Amino acid sequence: MKRAVIVAAVVLSLVFAVSGFAIDSSQPLGDTAPNFEQMKADHLKKLDDRMASLQKEKVCVEAAKNQDDLRVCRSKHKAEMTGHGDQMGRRGGYGGPGGPVPAQDK
Repeated sequence: MKRAVIVAAVVLSLVFAVSGFAIDSSQPLGDTAPNFEQMKADHLKKLDDRMASLQKEKVCVEAAKNQDDLRVCRSKHKAEMTGHGDQMGRRGGYGGPGGPVPAQDK
């Protein structure tokens, strides 16, 4: 009986702690607009970077004279995109892993 009361107390304290954390970490609706604009600008820049890289690869492929030239084009592009992939994994935008945490006014 005593053990059941202790278990119930622990479970209730965990429930209150988790719900309290969820309430504190929620973001007010008014703060999403600047974050959205920043995320949109970041995404557009990444798209421009990828399009420029693809355009360079296209020029390289068009100039290729044999299979070895094609391999060189692909390896250059792949090396360039691997660097971008590392950045994408970190996600420089808000809310992503490794991204900046937006300041919250309280």
